[in-house]
Amino acid sequence: MTPADLRPRRATRPWLLVLGVVLVALNLRPAIAGFGPLLPQIQEQLHLTAATAGLLTTIPLLCWGVLALTAPALTRRWSSETVILAMVAVLGVGALLRAGPTLGVMLLGTVLVGAGIAVVNVLLPSLVRRDFPARVGLMLGVYTLAVVGGATLASAVAVPLDTLGGSWRASLATWAGLAVVGALAWLPAVRGRPHRSVGAVPVWRELFRNPHAWPVTLFMGTQSLVFFTWLAWLPRVWHDQGLSAGVAGGLLSLGNLVQLPFALFMPILAGRLGVLPLIAVSVALDAAGLLGLLLFPAQPLVWTLLLGAGCGSTFPLALYLMAVRADSPAQAPQLSALAQGVGYSLAALGPVAFGALHDLSGGWSAPLWFLLVDTGLVLVTGLWACRPARGAA
Repeated sequence: MTPADLRPRRATRPWLLVLGVVLVALNLRPAIAGFGPLLPQIQEQLHLTAATAGLLTTIPLLCWGVLALTAPALTRRWSSETVILAMVAVLGVGALLRAGPTLGVMLLGTVLVGAGIAVVNVLLPSLVRRDFPARVGLMLGVYTLAVVGGATLASAVAVPLDTLGGSWRASLATWAGLAVVGALAWLPAVRGRPHRSVGAVPVWRELFRNPHAWPVTLFMGTQSLVFFTWLAWLPRVWHDQGLSAGVAGGLLSLGNLVQLPFALFMPILAGRLGVLPLIAVSVALDAAGLLGLLLFPAQPLVWTLLLGAGCGSTFPLALYLMAVRADSPAQAPQLSALAQGVGYSLAALGPVAFGALHDLSGGWSAPLWFLLVDTGLVLVTGLWACRPARGAA
């Protein structure tokens, strides 16, 4: 953020800002989460190989990793509010193209969706810290609830929208309309703010003097790897254990749904109880879920709910650490860019490694043990991110 970004806001009422944050955040997952349930129809109709179909689901995650690092550079020229508005528009165009007639158009739309989400992922939580300094935990909880709620909504209605609209393209194009709503809701946040940035932006080397930068980044990466890996592979694991595709999809929806209360309340509790005990509890939930899948696979519902509760807690705690571990509001988008850029790039390796271990071992035990080891790394990096800076009281 620039000095222009840091000027007090006088033109916009707080409730309009909250509404804008919620409706923009609602856009950050549906174009992705609403794609997976439609993948069998898309693959069959377009005659896609599994590798090509996988590319359509992997590209957004790679964009989140690579393009998140560009967000602070964009705010050197334009205000953060203006950049967010532009990226919501990019996301909407991408969602529309993702429903396009050819694979090439769909790939272009996928890149645009990933790019728009990547930048907003970085800038919106940083603005929450700036505009609601006395209510960071509450507002991050509201923001995370909207993000997770958008994903849950999209995964639940993707197939019904396909049925009502007559095609998977109609279902995918729906999220372009949601982007229009988000952009309109964000217009009051842009009003009264300079569209161009003025003054100096903190340089990156100042971020690397922050002793919390890499611990927070690695915590973001390890917890994201756990979540996106089980999100991608657990339906296949359950299917191989004898569950139907419908039951497996229902379990996955429940795993997303159970995250909602944790997404809201974890940042609030972090401000009151501290982050460290909450990380320990969250990792214990993840570990219990994975051990249950390994040792007692006949109870998938219990283990899925535990995994949903664990990952539904670690993600908002990672966002909270990005906000409070920055040395200043001006450094917050840089820390967020580093944590999400490296974190999502690391997370993109998880599904690949999980699948490769399955191919090598011929079963699911080795991949699940791999995920359990990474859960241990979530605890280690979380403890590191919570450690007081050297010399602190």
